[in-house]
Amino acid sequence: MGDDGETLTATTRKREEIEREEAEENRKEALLASTESLQPNFNRSNVTQKQISKLQELHKRRMKIKANSKKPKAKQQSRAVEDGESSKILKESTSSSTTTLEQQTAAPMKPQKLYWGLDTKERWERKANM
Repeated sequence: MGDDGETLTATTRKREEIEREEAEENRKEALLASTESLQPNFNRSNVTQKQISKLQELHKRRMKIKANSKKPKAKQQSRAVEDGESSKILKESTSSSTTTLEQQTAAPMKPQKLYWGLDTKERWERKANM
């Protein structure tokens, strides 16, 4: 029963940390959204229109990346399984990885010898016996 209490407090701590991080992200997003330079009708004399458009473009990219990163990974994998072509690619990649694994196990690695002809194990054994 003590383990259950510890895991329960650990999960609640994780939830609290996640909620704090999300609250911090939301605060930062609100601050960025209220930034004058990101508004479409922003015009300032010492900032060129090119700089403004670049900043707005970067902001749009950032928002797109953030939206993509919030998607859970499991949904992306399930979409790949539903798609026929990507499932074929997945099968091919797994079969090729198993063949490379078989090739690696078929040819055992010989221990690499040092340039003066001793095995590394022998060298360390000699050093230990000195």
